[in-house]
Amino acid sequence: MLYFDEAGYTGPDLTNREQPYFTLASIRMTNDEIACIKNDIGYNVWRKELHFKKMYTSPQGRAMLDKIFNHPLMDEEHILLSFAHKRYCIYANIVNMLVETMYYSNGVNLYEGARNLILANGLYYFAFMHPNVDLVFEFENNFVKMVREPSTESVANFYRTTDKLRFNTNTKEEFFEMLSEIPPTIQYIKEALVNEKFYIDLTIPLFSISIQEWYKRTGEKDTVLFDSSEPFFANKDFMEHLRDMDVPETVVGYGKGKHVYPLPVGKMEIAKSHKEFGIQLADVFASALCFALTPREDKFVKYQDKIKSLPIFQNIKLNIAPSTNDFIEERMKETAEIDPLDFLCEHSDEINPEQN
Repeated sequence: MLYFDEAGYTGPDLTNREQPYFTLASIRMTNDEIACIKNDIGYNVWRKELHFKKMYTSPQGRAMLDKIFNHPLMDEEHILLSFAHKRYCIYANIVNMLVETMYYSNGVNLYEGARNLILANGLYYFAFMHPNVDLVFEFENNFVKMVREPSTESVANFYRTTDKLRFNTNTKEEFFEMLSEIPPTIQYIKEALVNEKFYIDLTIPLFSISIQEWYKRTGEKDTVLFDSSEPFFANKDFMEHLRDMDVPETVVGYGKGKHVYPLPVGKMEIAKSHKEFGIQLADVFASALCFALTPREDKFVKYQDKIKSLPIFQNIKLNIAPSTNDFIEERMKETAEIDPLDFLCEHSDEINPEQN
């Protein structure tokens, strides 16, 4: 059984400054292992639902968290963590939704040679360093608004702001050139916004890469239990469409990022967290990761450092975040026998049946 929960969810609001990260945790355990942990940490004596946010602020809660984090079953064999850097995801989405659609329509694969990653990272870096913070925020916010509520007005506002940023006196030449990839994409905007939900909601990509990783490790299509919260409830149908595609099992993608379709997962069910201890554990780890990643200057900085020092919260490989130069250079050398976008476009009717 796989138990999932998330933290830092702000829906499609990727410009939220108070919650800069979205995190997802999955716990793979048998009933016997669940019973063992319950017994060892004194869960029946605790007699409350496990919620990291409610626990880390009190000595008693932190003592219980220590028992959980230090339990021998709470290791990489049983826990998989992932996260998304929301602000970076804005630029990744600009590239994947707008620029990539334009290139694809003209017979060019932007993913080959990691050109999509190079452009997304470059846009993010120059935007982050840009001295006109308000203009950059307007640019980011107008993109998110356009994707959330596509209209003639929201589209015009985004492209108008793009030009304001391009021609701003503080915009460096390299940033100007990267931004100049965006205006021509307006010709393809209707096509680009067709599958906007897949990109703008971070639940789907993090859930998908987590399922792919578990399948690589175990070869099993596990049953999944989600917490009954908005991100899972809102995306359950879409994820089931990915699972139920009527195609032979197919490996698509590049290098270490290769994955399998149909989505290799069993039943997906929504459950109440107070009835499922595994979901409570997933909450603890997802919320603790979000706590560790988010900058803070309050009295809990020392406890944050303690969380950061735990091995399970270090070197999280499943992420959507700015790339290192080494990662991009490695990715530039990778090739794909089946391009993932080609595959998904070919089978888009099965993924989005409501559009038929």
